[in-house]
Amino acid sequence: AGARRPLLTMAVITVAGKLNDASFQQAKKAVEFLADAEPGLTANVLSLLPIDYDLLVQRLLPDAFPSVAKHVGPVLCYRGDPQDPDASAYIGGVDALLAWCREEYTYEDATHKIFYERMAKTHMRGVAEKTGREYCALEVAVDGATQGTLLVELFTDIAPRTCANFKAFVRGTTCGAEDDEPGARKAYEGCPVHRVARDGWFQTGDVLDGDGRGVTSSFGVGSVFADETFKVKHDAPGVLSMVSGKKHGNGCQFLVALAPLPFLDGRRVAFGRVIDGLRVMKLVNREMVTFTEKPVRDVRLGKCEMVTFALEAKAPTEAEE
Repeated sequence: AGARRPLLTMAVITVAGKLNDASFQQAKKAVEFLADAEPGLTANVLSLLPIDYDLLVQRLLPDAFPSVAKHVGPVLCYRGDPQDPDASAYIGGVDALLAWCREEYTYEDATHKIFYERMAKTHMRGVAEKTGREYCALEVAVDGATQGTLLVELFTDIAPRTCANFKAFVRGTTCGAEDDEPGARKAYEGCPVHRVARDGWFQTGDVLDGDGRGVTSSFGVGSVFADETFKVKHDAPGVLSMVSGKKHGNGCQFLVALAPLPFLDGRRVAFGRVIDGLRVMKLVNREMVTFTEKPVRDVRLGKCEMVTFALEAKAPTEAEE
């Protein structure tokens, strides 16, 4: 990589992106390198969880850059302050940024892609380890075809009992019954999304009947458990919350918020959030429903599992490239 001081006026370059994506790591390195080499250039790097990045793009466009009808990709780059249209300019994704860096600063990046891929995994692992929380992945299928995965962060430090119940159904549990009893093992895998409240939330997790009537917890067949905490607010899309018909009536069903739901604060126990999967959430939200808000098509959870963010191998140093 190399840099020279251009004749153009210096500015703040913002690079926002999904921290677990290699393209973002490459864009981040480019602007940080140039900011170090060019005193007049400032790098504003926004390293975001995937859903936070998607929501940022949704908030910025098209208001901040009216000429940009749509932005796709895991990286968004722009110059200046988007709140001031006269002093800002849309650059684009990682390819557009690298072209801009090459044209304005003769910046070249010969680093192998695998370096950035491992940087992305290291970054995600670091974030997960810092929280000390646990994570799971829930596939979503429509008419038998997998549409994507919801990556969920569980607030095990805030609502440990509620999360323990949820994790049991992710893995599969007998709810205290004997393993050899017919149908004893209950799990979220295969559960229908039985209700979609358009632009509000969708519900699933009925491991008994699949239609929203079934109630059981992992702590005992047919049992419920108390509201653990109301510390987590329903303040953003992606919040996971227990569904119950009464106070202290938590069982297996849960909802995924598609928007802020402040009316549930103090009434339902929120215990996690989707950190990747906004596209899948929007897909579910667009499903046609009956007058009872049941999806017309067969929407259900697919494979459900706990996940970790371990690295396959040690990331190479740039000297090894």
